[in-house]
Amino acid sequence: MSKKQATGVDTRAMLPLYVSLFVSLCASFFPWISIPVLKYSQLPVTYTFWEMEQCVKNIQTSIEMGGRMRMELFEAGELEMLHKISMGLKGAAGLLILFMVLCGVLSYTMKKKSLGYVRFAFVWSSLMAVAAFCCIGAANLFINERMGRESNFINLTIHSYIQLTAWQYAQLILSVLMLIWAGKLLDTQAEYEVQKYIERSVKKDRGMGKRTLTAMVLILVAIPFVIFFGIFFLNDRSEIFISLCIIGLAMIPFFMVFEERKPQAREILLIAVMAAIAVAGRMAFFMLPQFKPVAAIVILAGVGLGAEAGFLTGAMAGFVSNFFFGQGPWTPWQMFSFGIIGFLAGLLFRSPGKRSGSRKKEWRHKILLCIYGGLSTLVIYGFFMDTASVTMVGQDLSWQAFAASYATGFPFNVIHGTSTVIFLFFLTIPMERKLDRIRKKYGILEV
Repeated sequence: MSKKQATGVDTRAMLPLYVSLFVSLCASFFPWISIPVLKYSQLPVTYTFWEMEQCVKNIQTSIEMGGRMRMELFEAGELEMLHKISMGLKGAAGLLILFMVLCGVLSYTMKKKSLGYVRFAFVWSSLMAVAAFCCIGAANLFINERMGRESNFINLTIHSYIQLTAWQYAQLILSVLMLIWAGKLLDTQAEYEVQKYIERSVKKDRGMGKRTLTAMVLILVAIPFVIFFGIFFLNDRSEIFISLCIIGLAMIPFFMVFEERKPQAREILLIAVMAAIAVAGRMAFFMLPQFKPVAAIVILAGVGLGAEAGFLTGAMAGFVSNFFFGQGPWTPWQMFSFGIIGFLAGLLFRSPGKRSGSRKKEWRHKILLCIYGGLSTLVIYGFFMDTASVTMVGQDLSWQAFAASYATGFPFNVIHGTSTVIFLFFLTIPMERKLDRIRKKYGILEV
């Protein structure tokens, strides 16, 4: 095989091109700055880099109108300084667009030979987002001082007056990922040489392996961090961005199944079918508050397809079903709550030998699964969603607010837990038999 790098369209090598196009669009057209309090003065809330002067004028107008930003008008010296900062950011944004266009062209035509320039371009993109974040922090410190507010963590994050939009955090994340993976993505020769995925390798279950441990770290650390990042730094306004981040993190351990072999469409399709069943079940019982089969379906997916698949099914079910029930700040919380229930079910009931082989084993497994389903829905899902209620509507994050939320949500959680027990009682044996048969027949999701 020739060692010459391929040119033109090439799967992985196209990713830097796509990311450079996304960054160019972010810098050119997408809003970077958000000032939520301006909506009370009937003024635009979001602004691009090219609208910085208009942003300052609107802040001045809001102050004159007696809006939420109750402070003195900017002085001439301060306006001049803001103008210089604006011009500097515009110049940096213009260079960023130029670098990203060249990055896309070079990565498409030269592949790995362009690696040095591609990394430089994404370093510039990352620094641009970091610089914008620092400018926003300095602006909030300045406004808090002018208004006599304490510059604590809450006032600089969830209650801040000026914030970055989700587009810039997405730009930062993608740019850092490109810095790390650009070498492998642009090395098309290495991609063509990897032809060892011809035969499936089926390994015995040796307990909790690297994939499960990775999933635990992502699910118990990374995803909660993303949710709370959205609360404090995005003010619960970018639920779609946070939801997509959760789905992306949930897919990492799932696709680690295919580390040593090629994925097959039927394996991914099975996860999609389980998520679709959960979505359809939620829609079918829309008229009964909290009486839904979603948690039961997610638990069965975790037991039948593995813990990682259970979390991905729950996250997808929560995300997709809310296109019908309504997206909002609650969506990431629902995705995580459904997902963690499916993940734990896959860990606790992972051994097929303990749930099949005799009618006695099947009934004992069904009873245990019903108990787990009821308790997990009542305690885990209920706890997270009641906590979310306080963060979404409460101004004061006090223990009294949390106690009131847990008390008022308890009856609804009992209904949800009861419905999960009922659906598991009737669906456990038939659905698990079908899932086990499919896995054995096609070798699906076996590692």
